[in-house]
Amino acid sequence: MSSWYRSRGTKWLSYAIGAWCSHRLITTPEIYDVFEESILMPCAARLDPEVAHRMALYAVRCKIAPRDTDYKPACLRTTVMGMTFNNPIGLAAGFDKDCEAAKSLHRLGFGFIEGGSVTPKPQPGNPKPRVFRLSDDQAVINCYGFPSKGLDAVERNLRWSWGAVNLLEKASQKGKKGNGGPAAAPGSADAPSPGTYSIKITIPKFLVKFVLPGPPADGVLGLNLGINKTTRNPTNDYCKGVEKLGKFSDYIVINVSSPNTPGLRDLQHKDNLARMLRHISGRAERVHKSSGGTRCKALLLKISPDLTDEQLQDIVDIVLDPQYGVSGVIVSNTTISRPDSLVSDNKTAKGGLSGAPLKDKSTAMIRKVYTLTDGAVPIIGVGGISTAQDAYEKIRAGASLVQLYTALVYQGPGMVRRMKRELVELVTADGFTNVQMAVGADVKYGWRIGH
Repeated sequence: MSSWYRSRGTKWLSYAIGAWCSHRLITTPEIYDVFEESILMPCAARLDPEVAHRMALYAVRCKIAPRDTDYKPACLRTTVMGMTFNNPIGLAAGFDKDCEAAKSLHRLGFGFIEGGSVTPKPQPGNPKPRVFRLSDDQAVINCYGFPSKGLDAVERNLRWSWGAVNLLEKASQKGKKGNGGPAAAPGSADAPSPGTYSIKITIPKFLVKFVLPGPPADGVLGLNLGINKTTRNPTNDYCKGVEKLGKFSDYIVINVSSPNTPGLRDLQHKDNLARMLRHISGRAERVHKSSGGTRCKALLLKISPDLTDEQLQDIVDIVLDPQYGVSGVIVSNTTISRPDSLVSDNKTAKGGLSGAPLKDKSTAMIRKVYTLTDGAVPIIGVGGISTAQDAYEKIRAGASLVQLYTALVYQGPGMVRRMKRELVELVTADGFTNVQMAVGADVKYGWRIGH
């Protein structure tokens, strides 16, 4: 019997070692690039878009993706809205809707992650099919309609991710009911109660680093808030989100621009927006103060690329007014317009268009917002970014930070590592020592330095 157990144990041990070696090989950037190009992306393209999305999220959670947390060039390090980012490239809302994989996503090399959109109550979103690839256009049309597990579920995910490691490390150092270290002074807060015993808990380092969830030491997390489809009080929905999740986030985004929830874009109208933001900003300020100034540091507004010039001016007037408490603007969400250049079969599908066809439209709006605000309001640029050059164009148009998502559908997570290195070359080629110096350069100088 003992020999049978020994042979079975040897077999499973060899499986475990093989799996570990395969994981280490496949997450080595150089090897991963080959795997991504020749196997991963061709296979993903054959799957239903939502199935591929779920599998990608699961793979990231299991850390089956390239890690790029050590490359932190000083020229990409930037401070925006009181927060420090290792680089200006972030992941847009929509990929990790329920905040299940924030730590693992940071490992890909992003400077910041935006979770959501999150609605107060769970809701399934719109009927399927609701996501369509436009492969020939390097674009996606989605009509998700804010599918969400709700605030309570997302709060549980964030409590586990953001709290588990801290609690376990504390237990490892101090012990729960524990001694294992110098005795506490009698009567002190750390002294054990009479009649209790003490133990020291030791948490293996590899368990904390690779297995248990937890926040990256220097990662920035934003949370994007939406409203329930059947709500009668949008302001209350947003306020609930701020109160429930603000204590876990570095910044909060008020999404009033998704085209897939009836009536949502009407909230961008001046009177509606002003009335709503007075309440939301007050809640955000209370959460910020109650956290000792460490959480909910900024309130941002995500706007549509389909606004008229008059509507955009109204929004800018509100953003510039301190009474509304808006720290920055995300430009932009998906568009309901369909450029004549689209050639894919799914080009007439209902929903918001994202990806390469949105690039020029969103960049033009970034330039408008930067000009209208005289560069006084930080902008996060989104829409059609698939290369470092695309990101740099948005930065030079006025974006302090940028986000991407659709490009991951076609290029995979390895693109983040490549983009950072190429962005360094672009910044230095223009004679800048830091990416912050390039923000709005095309507006301020009217020409491309070094070209």
